[in-house]
Amino acid sequence: MATIQCKVEVPAVEGLNENEITVGREILLACEGEFPKNLDQEKLHFVLKPEMKYKIHLLKFEFRSSTAADITATAYKAGEIQIDDLQLSDGTQTLSLGAIQYGVQSVLPKQAPGAPEVKQEPFGPFGPAQLSVPMLYWAMLAAFIGLVILLVVAKIYRVVQRRNMLQRLKEHDSALSPLAQFHQSFRKLQRINSVFFGVAASKEDIQTCLEDTNKMLKLFLTRRYQVPALEWNDRLILKDLKKHHPKVHQHFGDDLKKLLNEYSRGFQDKENLKEQDVLNIATSTRHLVEEMERMS
Repeated sequence: MATIQCKVEVPAVEGLNENEITVGREILLACEGEFPKNLDQEKLHFVLKPEMKYKIHLLKFEFRSSTAADITATAYKAGEIQIDDLQLSDGTQTLSLGAIQYGVQSVLPKQAPGAPEVKQEPFGPFGPAQLSVPMLYWAMLAAFIGLVILLVVAKIYRVVQRRNMLQRLKEHDSALSPLAQFHQSFRKLQRINSVFFGVAASKEDIQTCLEDTNKMLKLFLTRRYQVPALEWNDRLILKDLKKHHPKVHQHFGDDLKKLLNEYSRGFQDKENLKEQDVLNIATSTRHLVEEMERMS
């Protein structure tokens, strides 16, 4: 066990009496000796008997040099403190700091003679750092509750949206099946849009082809799988298919995700779209819709 020599000092604090140790006031143990080089400062603690628990408490350990260190401590109980051999340990190594003796004054008003004794309960350190913990706790709790409420509201909103969508399906109702309606709209677009003529198409026709085939795809998904594809974003569409039509999602989820991403990139980069770009997207859309219908 390494032996260190320490002396007790009382750091000056404005408003407090010099060299007077009161409950909760910091005291400094200025120590010199041979300290182990591999001392784990994060795990340091005083080795104390239960009855000494509130008489000294380690706050901070700091090296001044390889042979000198400052130990900041405090006491939570008033009285004359005498420790014959104060020991400091990191759980692996134990240092003997020698005998320590000091007196701690109560911060409570002195009692008049004959007055009933007021028992002083030990209390922990106080200061701004301790006061900030409850505020942080409540802020984190409020954020968590807010997140839960937001998720619940979003869930309810999507359920209501799906219910309303089922009612609005009548607006898209047709004597044609979802696939037949898709083919009818696709053939009509092929007849009037120059993207399908094998010649240079106008910017307007390129964008119209992208928008119309995207709407055809989402109308097919809406009617065939009863998912609000015309209103929801791509992530929610895929999530709904996975929940309500797992077999379809298993076989076509990746292809549908890839196709929806192609549309998304096309809408974001309209100025650079070429005829062949939207023609490829349109063809991929028709093939995927036909494959999904064949499986259903």
